[in-house]
Amino acid sequence: MKALILVSIFLTQSLFATTTGQLLESDKNFDIIDLLQDEIQNSYIPYLEDSISSCQKNNCVKDNGDYLELQLSTKNVCLPYTRCGFYNCMEQKYQCKPQGVNYFTDLAFPTCSEYVKNIHQKNYFSKKGIEWIYSVMVCLQKGLIEECEVKGNCEKETPKETCNYITEFTLKFHPGCYINSGVGICNLPFKDKVNIWRTVGKFLTPRERKEAYKVIFHCIKDKF
Repeated sequence: MKALILVSIFLTQSLFATTTGQLLESDKNFDIIDLLQDEIQNSYIPYLEDSISSCQKNNCVKDNGDYLELQLSTKNVCLPYTRCGFYNCMEQKYQCKPQGVNYFTDLAFPTCSEYVKNIHQKNYFSKKGIEWIYSVMVCLQKGLIEECEVKGNCEKETPKETCNYITEFTLKFHPGCYINSGVGICNLPFKDKVNIWRTVGKFLTPRERKEAYKVIFHCIKDKF
């Protein structure tokens, strides 16, 4: 009951600030995708080269269909991008599902894919919402690569410990991306907040809901 009340407060914060024009917005341009991809190409890839190692060849980005891979001289790195397949790349690398750790296969990839489906097929989100979703997508992926590949903190004594660490790190990393990406989840229109919850709610375990409630608490505190 307490959780339901929190969600209700979180959603209604922006109800009266949302205009009919925002709710009926149909001008869905996807400039945010181009902006994010340009930043990855022009700034982020050079950063990874400086932080890890240089590329093996002139064009070191390999397109594997649903994800991109950066081929560096010392190792290949799953490249953050505006594609949900990044999580398939991470699963292939770390093989977490055989360890009984299903973060990539049962939460990250399905949730990301549901967001994209709800943007393109169901018209759920405003322009601000779309910008927020793709910005969060890249933020979360970059967070994983920073922790695992740049800092090298993810490799533990056993594969299962590695996968557990990745899962716990990523869950704790979520609130920052949700709060700070785009205009921030607290400032999104009412329609977007409702549809974010509709999108992610069915995938959340009690542990994952704990991080979601942190975001809600932040938004409530920020408004009052």
